[in-house]
Parts: sequence; structure tokens; C-alpha cells
Amino acid sequence: MNERLVARHRARRAVRAFLDARDYIEIEAPLLVVSPGLEPHLDSFEVPTGGPRRYLHTSPEYALKRLLGDGFERLYSLGPCFRDEPSADTHSPEFTMLEWYRVGLDLTGLMDETEQLIAEACRAVHGGTRAGTLNLTPPFERLSVRAAFRRHANGLDPWVHETAGGLTNAARACGLRVSGDAERWDDVFFQIFLNHVEPALEAGPPVFLHGYPASQAALSRLDPADPTTALRFELYAGGFELANAFDELIDPAEQRRRFLADQAARRLAGSQVPPIDEALIDALGRMRPTSGIALGFDRLCMLLTGATRIDDVRPQPWLAPAPAQTPPVAPKRGRRE
Repeated sequence: MNERLVARHRARRAVRAFLDARDYIEIEAPLLVVSPGLEPHLDSFEVPTGGPRRYLHTSPEYALKRLLGDGFERLYSLGPCFRDEPSADTHSPEFTMLEWYRVGLDLTGLMDETEQLIAEACRAVHGGTRAGTLNLTPPFERLSVRAAFRRHANGLDPWVHETAGGLTNAARACGLRVSGDAERWDDVFFQIFLNHVEPALEAGPPVFLHGYPASQAALSRLDPADPTTALRFELYAGGFELANAFDELIDPAEQRRRFLADQAARRLAGSQVPPIDEALIDALGRMRPTSGIALGFDRLCMLLTGATRIDDVRPQPWLAPAPAQTPPVAPKRGRRE
């Protein structure tokens, strides 16, 4: 018996019980969709249907938001998602995502709820809030992106530097390694983040990283008190990024503008350019203030079991071992092939 799959079952049951007890409604999001998501860094699987073009969804987000626009207040989905990118230790092209949305909840409340959900899943597997040497007892640390840079990138504050060149020079003056060919501010930011900030976060205890640059808002609102900052957070725990959350953008015109910019970026990169989900745009105009989060359920299972590869916590690994070779059998005389 695979103990990790048993742990996965217990965690899944605990997650559903946690959300059900808080009056969330589980939704089975459609897998084949008109628009799978337009973020420039995500690619989806296109599926022939003999009719209109369809894609395997990269997230249940659009489907759930359409329902939030119809008046639902607390929704979640726990099921398969698909992204056409290489398999890795912490990513499978087919994976399981947990997403939940709650009207009227701010990001602080969502952090509280997230750490409580993880603690409950840990109790279901281990009987307490420790998974090996990892302490998952709430509360988790809450750290702004600017503070994380100051702590782990030699005091650098990216917000002070408005151009790619200015940020590059400032980073080098702080003793950080940055290549000289980046033309976009975000590219320099991510170089520094991936080389210096993220490894430090992954090596430590669970931490909510909040307050990303406005250029990385995705589907989140900008902070009314500081429009240079997006109202979103990511959770790092156990050596990887575990969850991504937004104070959801509910302005249809602004969302369309961002989608058009995403389509332009995808076109420039030679990527597939799915259409805008017009039903989503329409629903945003009816949504009330909402926070939502996407949590990688396979990664949660890795966290709870100590697995180092995502394939170790899934019933069928993406890179399954090749079947044993058997000698070919000659076809019988007269058999139609």
C-alpha cells in the first residue's frame, strides 16, 4: 500500500471538511473551455472537438468567477488542471488544484483561513501540526515583497528604480548578479527574485509574501493606498511556492485592458492566443469585493509527506515508467490489421 496516497486521501478529505464546515459550495469546473487563461507565461493544451476550438483549462478561476457574478458567495473547486510545460520535480502538466473564493474577505482574512486549512490537513495526516521537521502551526510569517528584498537582496528596494537599467545598476552596486541584456523592469526584478529572494524563502519556515509590483497584478486589484503595489500574496512552504492569492479585480474595463495586453504579449512571443472569455468580463461587473486563492494540492501533499517529486504523490506519474518489452507476436494468417 502506498502510504503517500493514503496521506493524500486524508488531506483531501480534511480540505473538503474544512471548507464545507464554513459553508463553501464545491463546484465541478468544466475542463474543456473557450479560454483557458491568457497569462503570457502559461500555455494550455488545445483539444480537437470537431467544432469550436477548446482548451483544457489551466485553472477553474474563470468558471468560479462567473458563478460569483451570479450571486454565489463562497465557492471552491478541487480537481485536475493542465498546463503545457515540461514536467519537473514540483510540476506535472496534469496536476490537482484547490481554489476557493469568498465574498467580503480581505487578504488578511484569507491568510488566516489558508494557514488554518493547511494545519487541518496536517492534523489529518500526522495527528498534529508538524510534518517531519516542518512546523505548520499558525500563524505563518507575513512579509512584504519590499521587506523580503531588503532582507535577502542586500537592502535593495526595486520600487525606487523605474527602469530596467536603473534597477540593474542598483542591484550590481549591492553586489547582486544580474545579466546585462534585460530590457524590461520585470525581467530584472525576476532575476534578482529568483536568484536571491526566493531561495531564502524556500529554505525557511512558511511565509506569506505580499505586496507585489503593480506590473505583476495579474487578476488582482491594485492597492488604493499605493497604486504601485498589487493586492496579492504567495505562500512559500517546504521548499516551494505553494499558493497564489488575489484581492480580485472586479473592474471589467480594466480586466479587458489587461487581457488585451496579455494577448499582445503572447502574439509577440509566438504563443497561442486564446480569445477573451466574454462571459467572465460580464460577470466581473456583477461581482462584489472578493478574495480568492489557488493552492497546488499535489504540492501540499508533498509538503505533508516529505516527498521531493510531485510524481511521488500522484496516482499515475506524468513520466510513468515504460512498460516491459515483450517479443512481438506474429499475426495469424488472414487477420485484418
